Amino acid sequence: MTGIFVAVAIAFLAILWILTAVRRRGIRTYLLAAGAQTRGVATLQPRRGRREPSIAVRYTDADGVTRTAVKSVVSAGDSELVKKPAMVLYHPRRTSRDDYVLLGFGEQPSRWFRADFARIRKSHDRAG
Repeated sequence: MTGIFVAVAIAFLAILWILTAVRRRGIRTYLLAAGAQTRGVATLQPRRGRREPSIAVRYTDADGVTRTAVKSVVSAGDSELVKKPAMVLYHPRRTSRDDYVLLGFGEQPSRWFRADFARIRKSHDRAG
């Protein structure tokens, strides 16, 4: 009985993983075909504490909202990307969702990277 439960759990996780991969591929295909493209300004964010270094790209979407998308630095060559112009592809109707954002580097990027939005800390006024 336990073997059946484990097999069902593994099958469920495999199906979930496949569905996620298919969804991401569909979003990527849409963005490459019909996404809105804009320039961004890239800066290298050095390692802080246990956080890995990253590349932050600041851009303004079609609604005039300035956003910061972050790409993790995976290899030493990634830090060289900051020297190239940053391009951002995003879904024009889903501008607030980071799963609909891709980052590319160079005038005509041949490779696009997934990105996450930077977390903005809220400042609290302390009255004393």
